[in-house]
Amino acid sequence: MKRGRGPTRKLPDEIDFLRYDFPLPRLEEAVEKARELGVGVDDFLIAEGWVPETDYYARLAISLDADFLSGPLELDASADWRAALRTGVCRLADGRWLMAPRGAGVSALAPHITPELAHAQLALATPRDFERAVFTKFADEIAQEGAQALLLARPDFSARSGASGAQKLLALALCILLPAELAFGLHVWAVAFVLVATIMCVAVVVRIVATGLALAPSRAVRPLSDAELPTYSVLVALYDESEVAARLVAAMAALDYPTAKHEVIFIIEADDLVTRSALELQVLPAHFRIIVAPDGAPRTKPRALNIGLLVARGERLVIYDAEDRPEPDQLRKAAARFHAGSPKLAALQAQLRIENSTDSWLTRLFALDYAAQFDVLLPGMARLGAPLPLGGTSNHFATRVLREVGGWDAWNVTEDADLGLRLARLGYRCQTLRSITFEEAPPTLYDWFPQRRRWLKGWMQTFLTHTRHPLQLLIDLGPARAMHALALLASNTLGPAIGLWITLYVLHETIAGDFLDAHGDAWRSLVWLWAALAGLGVVSIILPTMVAIARANLWSCAPWLLLRPLHWLCASAAAFRAAYDLWKRPHHWPKTRHGLARKIDEP
Repeated sequence: MKRGRGPTRKLPDEIDFLRYDFPLPRLEEAVEKARELGVGVDDFLIAEGWVPETDYYARLAISLDADFLSGPLELDASADWRAALRTGVCRLADGRWLMAPRGAGVSALAPHITPELAHAQLALATPRDFERAVFTKFADEIAQEGAQALLLARPDFSARSGASGAQKLLALALCILLPAELAFGLHVWAVAFVLVATIMCVAVVVRIVATGLALAPSRAVRPLSDAELPTYSVLVALYDESEVAARLVAAMAALDYPTAKHEVIFIIEADDLVTRSALELQVLPAHFRIIVAPDGAPRTKPRALNIGLLVARGERLVIYDAEDRPEPDQLRKAAARFHAGSPKLAALQAQLRIENSTDSWLTRLFALDYAAQFDVLLPGMARLGAPLPLGGTSNHFATRVLREVGGWDAWNVTEDADLGLRLARLGYRCQTLRSITFEEAPPTLYDWFPQRRRWLKGWMQTFLTHTRHPLQLLIDLGPARAMHALALLASNTLGPAIGLWITLYVLHETIAGDFLDAHGDAWRSLVWLWAALAGLGVVSIILPTMVAIARANLWSCAPWLLLRPLHWLCASAAAFRAAYDLWKRPHHWPKTRHGLARKIDEP
């Protein structure tokens, strides 16, 4: 790089050119702090806001006698956009090379290291402008990648492939045989009854065992020093979230993690100008950036996350929702857990806690369900070695593994549960993290119902996806874990849809007496079996809920458990609507409104 009169003490090549514009002691301090953190000094200067990104690259261009380009950039249409995003190098339409180097890439440009570059036709841009140019020029290709990557690589793992021929034949057979049972007494109902009872029995046993295992104390792990911490990417997919933009930025800015070692990426849809404007009105820290997902189908959260994954630079990655408020030290805790875990540890699920539990009877039951699921059942299932159905937020990943397994399925509207099962099938483990993320629950049925029916539709998609080839599922997971996965998937779909109605029907016919008299001892045995199973089912719901109430101090919500039957009726209605949606609009994503909380609970 150019030399001139001034201080002679050597600085790293990536900032040496700044010595004539910035105080040398300040630059030397940056070198020392970057060394302590284990990051590039240019990353430190820009992330901490000591040197604005635009100023840094403009001065770098001057030192290289290269053009500095800003604003719209016209890239060569034949360029490899994947390589461009990975390397920060791409050819311009006029034949010059456009570069947005970082760290070692800046050092490599120094003429005293590579003299041939001194006369090369180079142009420089900031990484933000470079990334924006790639997304603009190759919008169609990037949209296709976000939607189709998993489908093209492993169609057997994508919900886009739909039901297999065997699954369709089975469904057709049931549609024919079940009515025939009523007309001709073929006893198909008895077989179906036993199958459903078996599935429910496995699910009930797993819940009770998991609750017991969750009572054991967690193993503490050593916190990591700042130098040991890995780089982290935070992805937040947004659509129509202007109401919570300010609160979201504040929550992400509150994360206690070295600024130079993490990035926060907001992914918004191309037509969502309102959310984009709301974000741009905030004073975003230097390590925050906004990515505009190119327009494409399906319009789902996992598609947006896949696009964010393309540009994520962290060794670890976490996703949050728009309304989330994670505990500030959550990234540090997750980094320590990954460090202490095995190489097969691919994901961590943090605890989700409802922060507006007192808004309505629905939010109170929501709070109880979340506490039971994330404070009790998932930790117990993890200790059991069972596949974990991840929640839709606060999932921490090893980024390399996430890319290896194909990211998220853009066509599955419950992409989190699907990904947890896919990781298990591919030989990876998911664990839980004792760190809380506070989030908002829908306070009214008007907002609760679309969200619940989307979840249930996604569970149905996940069930169809992973049972297309039952033998392969058995090989991937082994008999015990495969049985648990099947029971989990089936109970989460069949339970809300028909479990309550079977119980009510059997109860009615038993009280009436005609049913047992007409069908004899065999049906009498089935009725007693279902009664015992229903009783155990209630225990498997109440037991983890009571443990969760004690752990999360939710005693004020406990009396509202009396409304659980009404909640089941609403869930059943949502399940039948989900089945209809699966038939008519399988990949449609009903939007959940946020920012509706009337009262935030005190922590």
